[in-house]
Amino acid sequence: MHNFIARAKRKAGRYLREIVPYQLHYRPTGVHPSCRELALRPGSEVAYYEIVPAGSSHLHVPDDFYQQASDFGGLYSKPNRTEKVPAAAVVVLKNGRIYADNPNSVAVLSSDGGLVGDISFQYTNKEWDLLDPARNNIFQQRFFQEPLEVAGTVCSLLSGGGAANGNYYHWLIDSLPRLHLVREAGLLSSIDYFLVYDKSLPFVVQTTQQMGIRPEQLLEVKTHPHVRAGQLVVTAAVRGTRTHTPTWACNFLRDVLLPPPPTDRPFGSYIYISRRDAKFRHVVNEPEMEAMLRPYGFETHVLTPYTQAEKTALFARAKVIVAPVGAGLANIVFSSPGTQLIELFPKNFVVADFLELSARLDIGYQYLVCPSPHASHTRLAANADHLLVDLPALRRQVERAMLEHFSPAPITQASC
Repeated sequence: MHNFIARAKRKAGRYLREIVPYQLHYRPTGVHPSCRELALRPGSEVAYYEIVPAGSSHLHVPDDFYQQASDFGGLYSKPNRTEKVPAAAVVVLKNGRIYADNPNSVAVLSSDGGLVGDISFQYTNKEWDLLDPARNNIFQQRFFQEPLEVAGTVCSLLSGGGAANGNYYHWLIDSLPRLHLVREAGLLSSIDYFLVYDKSLPFVVQTTQQMGIRPEQLLEVKTHPHVRAGQLVVTAAVRGTRTHTPTWACNFLRDVLLPPPPTDRPFGSYIYISRRDAKFRHVVNEPEMEAMLRPYGFETHVLTPYTQAEKTALFARAKVIVAPVGAGLANIVFSSPGTQLIELFPKNFVVADFLELSARLDIGYQYLVCPSPHASHTRLAANADHLLVDLPALRRQVERAMLEHFSPAPITQASC
């Protein structure tokens, strides 16, 4: 009931923000398309630090995977084999503001009231894609809260989308690596507060603590969706405007979170990650699958009750990982090169997130496309589909993975 009421309040709030006029002077006055060009403008009170130059990213996607990959359009189209990558930069705005009261927008505003387009986030789940800054939904907003005034320096770790909904994968891949850019700009020690979505999430507190950030330094959008800071520090999006994960982000996560703090929980080398505690995307025949895996030495793990240190240690020690697609697989960033991953997909939800991440990490990758008892055809519905695993097909992949641990094999697949 509590969750239902909270959702109802959020939905009502989204409608009211576009109907009820209040403090309209906080609405952006226009768009600054380029933060770099804005910083060059005399009197802009904006500083620009380019950390990683623009370039391109390449990914080997086997034809069989590409053919079976889902295509929902936008960022959820077939996987990109090549992407243009914009420069990764840090921007400091004197008396800058940030407004983020919904998952589809992170509006960064300079002191003159203009939206800084290329470091803001604007998205639509109708097209599943990023939008032109002029289409940021803050321009349709009519109700504005007063900003929290912070005299010191605030660094935004907001990345919008899934991160705004507490998704672990998006926190680890899209939010936390922003600190690498801030550190490389020489600004990390000057930050007084870090803006996150929800500081009650254990993985947010635990990962930032490992970087020396105290819990009292975390400001949360849940409480303060509108902030104005004496100095507002914002970075470019970790993955630019598309989907490829930069190698520097993976290296940073390994650098700051490995080795994990000591844990009392022992972990083996062969692990199966269960989603039995999730609300969706379950393995229908999981008991039979676990029984098949057990003689090979596999242990079953449910990640939710684990601390960050335990999750990091679990994946760092793993040699072979079997798991249905899910945010918890972001933890392969802590696995050693040569580790083997077997990813299980519902038939209509085949996505390349962890194929792509495995390639960056030199992790051997196999996948198994499985039928769903009630296959869906829209992205939101297919994302929740359960899957029925072909056990003989999985057995063959497990045996191959155990042989290939020290010599990663090409990406292979099987269809149930």
